[in-house]
Amino acid sequence: MRPARPWDLFTDRSVRWQLITVMIISSAMQLCGNDSIYFYATYVFKEAGVSAEKVQYITIGTGTCEFTACILCNLLIERKGRRFMLMGGFILMTIWAVVFTIALSFQNHVSWMSYLSMACIFTYILSFGMGPAGVTGVLPTEIFNQTARPAAYMIAGSMMWINLFITGMLFPFLVSELSEFCFVPFGAVCLLSALYIGLFLPETKGKSLQAITSEFHKLNFKGQSKQCESQSQAQYQLGEVSHSTAL
Repeated sequence: MRPARPWDLFTDRSVRWQLITVMIISSAMQLCGNDSIYFYATYVFKEAGVSAEKVQYITIGTGTCEFTACILCNLLIERKGRRFMLMGGFILMTIWAVVFTIALSFQNHVSWMSYLSMACIFTYILSFGMGPAGVTGVLPTEIFNQTARPAAYMIAGSMMWINLFITGMLFPFLVSELSEFCFVPFGAVCLLSALYIGLFLPETKGKSLQAITSEFHKLNFKGQSKQCESQSQAQYQLGEVSHSTAL
């Protein structure tokens, strides 16, 4: 008898779709451009008139900003819910990406646009910390049972690192080719991610694994929810330990 392989846990159609959802959201966390904005931050701060000696301290401030946002996310996640925080984060990041692009386009013509660019950097990072950064890691815990959870975490983590590598490799070329419009692709990723979450991801706050699975089926397999639930019931029963996702 051959040993079980990670992908053997996702043979059921509905469970595969849940895995795809986690992979998409994990990928979006890195493809949204948050790490790339750190690359652009030094240039924006210098254009705003910040001296070279003080740029490093403001750059540290951007990291502190993300750390603070993650703490706020921990305080709000049980009040507002995972779906709300994720969608809200990506929608806000879409707005700031648009504003940032406008600010960069007029930076050489309007003096105060540099300060608007600075504000966009901080608000973009805050939105990322309160949404994708704070919530994405929770999803595999709440969507998958104990049996499939380690494999789901491994796959989601791999997607994060792979897409981080892709973003890091491509961003210099985006800056070279698109110049001030280099954040338009990231804004598009954030918008598409918010739409996907709104259409296909159910709220998981305070719900049992069975209830989450049922809502997931209703959103993704309209007209086939009962059939899909019966097919995956045995696979989920084995690993269902907790009755609620509330902390």
